[in-house]
Amino acid sequence: MEQVRQVALICVGRAVFFGALAIGCIMLSFAFHPVASFRAGAILTLIMAAILLWFGVTASNRKPKDTEVWIHLDEKVRPMNQHARHAFAVVMREVYEIYARGAFKTALGLFAVSLCLQLLGIGAAYR
Repeated sequence: MEQVRQVALICVGRAVFFGALAIGCIMLSFAFHPVASFRAGAILTLIMAAILLWFGVTASNRKPKDTEVWIHLDEKVRPMNQHARHAFAVVMREVYEIYARGAFKTALGLFAVSLCLQLLGIGAAYR
């Protein structure tokens, strides 16, 4: 299952990276107002964390063949019996939760920066 975990970390990490890239582009579009930029990033990152948690909760209901991880696994490592499919679902849930936890911490950091900028009055001149 360690190879499954490594492949899952790469596949889910790539998806989270592209989501973070999109969030970064949206934040860049609000560069004229730093408070709004960080707040938008925080809200979108919270949405991404919620989606990751949802995928983690529903990992046991998904067939392994319907995941990207299945495509990248060697034929001999792919889960074939019921016990292996259950272990696969547990690994996927753990991986989604790892990334959801990271996204949540990032969102908290972005909210904190937004609050600090708002308290300092930075960005108020652009109103």
